[in-house]
Amino acid sequence: HRGRPDRSLGGRLEAVTVADAIYSLAEIAAGRTPERSRLVAGALALDTIKLRGGASQDVLDAAAGLELMATGGELDLDERGRIRAAHLADAVAMLNNEEGR
Repeated sequence: HRGRPDRSLGGRLEAVTVADAIYSLAEIAAGRTPERSRLVAGALALDTIKLRGGASQDVLDAAAGLELMATGGELDLDERGRIRAAHLADAVAMLNNEEGR
């Protein structure tokens, strides 16, 4: 159960917001700024997962980055930082894969 989304929060809705987190991280990895509404939805989804406990360090890092941007901060990433953002997008995508099992 560690790191898996809680179906009691709305199953499909949460899957969409996790998808928004993945989208946002992928946009950051590409050097673009994600749509604000999707960024906020993704940040909230990861924050919810983080608060439940048991999230991996990658998910915690992704949550922190999206929260920073959603609250008005900026991430000025070099190539290495964008590669890390792409890795975090993959780590968050694995949450969706785990939910389907």
